[in-house]
Amino acid sequence: MTDNSIAWKDFELSVDLHKFYVDFVVKLNLFYYAVTGGILSFHFSKDSPSVSFLSLVLPIVLSISLAGFYLYSAKLAMTLRANIKLRAETLKLHVYPEGIVLVILCTIFGFVSLAVGLSLLGYLVCPQ
Repeated sequence: MTDNSIAWKDFELSVDLHKFYVDFVVKLNLFYYAVTGGILSFHFSKDSPSVSFLSLVLPIVLSISLAGFYLYSAKLAMTLRANIKLRAETLKLHVYPEGIVLVILCTIFGFVSLAVGLSLLGYLVCPQ
């Protein structure tokens, strides 16, 4: 293999990995909202929310865990973005996928998950 074919292969793998990660992050976020929404609708539909007190534990743990995962993933996605950009420059490509999309998605989802988790934790600790 020539250096150029290795660079092409690396570029192709990085772009495919980027597409997979974007798809995975969006699907994970949809799953998170489905689970959290289902549990919270159950919790708030009860006549006495104190009965379903423990039903808030899963959304809180899931929210805070996913927030950490998303924010760490945003940091790691910067490396993938740099690799795509470097390979595109090596191959003298003028147009290539911009990796900042994954970084932004992970950052937004991370902060929203953190806000939901902390809000639920506040509601659990200081009920009305």
